[in-house]
Amino acid sequence: MGISRLARLLGAALADVVSSMAQPGHDAEWAAPARMALALPDRLSEGEDMQVWHEALVELGRWAGPAASSKLRALPCRFLRGGHTAGFAALQALGPCDPACGTALLMAVDSLLDTATLQAAHARSALLTDRHADGCIASEAAAALWLQAAPDTRDATGRGLVLHPPALAAQATAHRRPQQDPEPGALQEVLRSALAHAGWQADNVGYTVSDFDGSTWRAMAQIPTRARMGPGWNPIDWEPAAVIGQVGAATGPVHWALAAQRLRHDARPPNSILSWALDEGTAAAAVALERTIGTEAPPHRRTPAHGHDTGAVATTYSARFLQNEKNG
Repeated sequence: MGISRLARLLGAALADVVSSMAQPGHDAEWAAPARMALALPDRLSEGEDMQVWHEALVELGRWAGPAASSKLRALPCRFLRGGHTAGFAALQALGPCDPACGTALLMAVDSLLDTATLQAAHARSALLTDRHADGCIASEAAAALWLQAAPDTRDATGRGLVLHPPALAAQATAHRRPQQDPEPGALQEVLRSALAHAGWQADNVGYTVSDFDGSTWRAMAQIPTRARMGPGWNPIDWEPAAVIGQVGAATGPVHWALAAQRLRHDARPPNSILSWALDEGTAAAAVALERTIGTEAPPHRRTPAHGHDTGAVATTYSARFLQNEKNG
C-alpha cells in the first residue's frame, strides 16, 4: 500500500511546519496543537493509518529532532480515510472553531504513484494514456496546515486566510461512470451549503480552486452546477490538478496551502475563494476561504516608476461584511 512512501511525504510536510514555527514572529518553543486530524487514502486499513502516522513521526524526528516528534506523538490524532474529499472531512472532524481551543493541525497525504495504486487505476482506465484521453495524471503530495481559531476575519497583516465550515454530501450513483454522465446533485448541494456557511452570495466568489483536470466526467458534473450558480457567475478558476496532477486524499489541504501562498505573495491577492472536490465515487465537498482584513492602516502605496498606477486595492468581502455589521 506504499505506507513508507506516505510516511516520508507526511514527515517532510510536518518538518516544514515545525521549521516555520521557529521563524521570526513565532515562539521558539511552540505549543502543541489542541486538536489534530489526518486525511488518508481510503485504500488503507484501520491498522495501516496508525502505521503511516507512527512512521511519519519517525521521519519528523529525523528532520526536526526527537523533541518535535515526541510532542506530537503524545497527542491523539483522528484519521479520516477517503478519496478527494477526505481533507474536507478531516477539516470538519476538527469540530467547531472555538477560540478557547487555540490551534489545530490539519494534515493530509496521498500518493497515486506506488505500483499497486497505479496498476489499479490503469485497470479501470483512470489514467491518462494514449488510449484513455479522459484519464488523470497521477501524482502525490502531503500538506500540514497549522490552524488558529479566529473569531472574525481581522488580523494584523491582511494576508491571512480564513477557512469557513466545510460542506460534504454524497449521492446514490458514482460521479465517474464510463459511458454515462454523472449526476451533479451532490456538487450542487455542497456549493450551496459552503456559500451559506460563509454568508456569501454566488457573486461574492472571486476565485475557485478545484480538482478539475479536463476529464469529461468532471466537466459534465461542473457545467450544470456552474449554470445554476447564476447567469453572470464567472470567477477566476484555479485548477492545480492540470499542473501537479491528482493527489487524492491530499486534494483539499494541498489546494488550500497553495491558495495561502498566492495570498501571501501575489501583488493582488484573492479576497474570496470557493474550493471544491469530487470523488470518483459518490462524495463531493466544498469550503469557502476568505482573506482577512488588516487591523492597521495600510502603508502608503507608491506609484511604479513607469508612471502608471496599478489601481486602488479592492475592498474585501470580509471588509464589506464587517462594515455592514458595524453599521447595523
